Amino acid sequence: MLFLLNDHIVELEMPEARLRQRWRSIGCGDPHTLRAQDAIEFVGNRVCEAMRKRVALSIEELKDYAALIIAKTGANSLMLKPRPNGRLEPRLQDLPRLVLETYQRGAANDQRKRLVRAGR
Repeated sequence: MLFLLNDHIVELEMPEARLRQRWRSIGCGDPHTLRAQDAIEFVGNRVCEAMRKRVALSIEELKDYAALIIAKTGANSLMLKPRPNGRLEPRLQDLPRLVLETYQRGAANDQRKRLVRAGR
């Protein structure tokens, strides 16, 4: 399944299985006790913290957050729009697979262009 988190797209198989295996390392607490809103706030806070520290989220973190959001909401996209007060406003969507695949191809092309410019 493809998942879009802001401007990052990840592909993961069996999000619920990933969440069952990794919820302790994610730090979200027992996912069975979380409501959808709790999961959204948890991911929003983690992304906000990373943005504030200017730290990029790893692919594994993105997959963990995607697994949590998918399992608790069923959505395949979470956009976190910055607000003037420094917080993030979450927007969930269930985007068509074609849209996500197109975005994934565009992101891959952008990455190749950056590597070529860097001389790699």
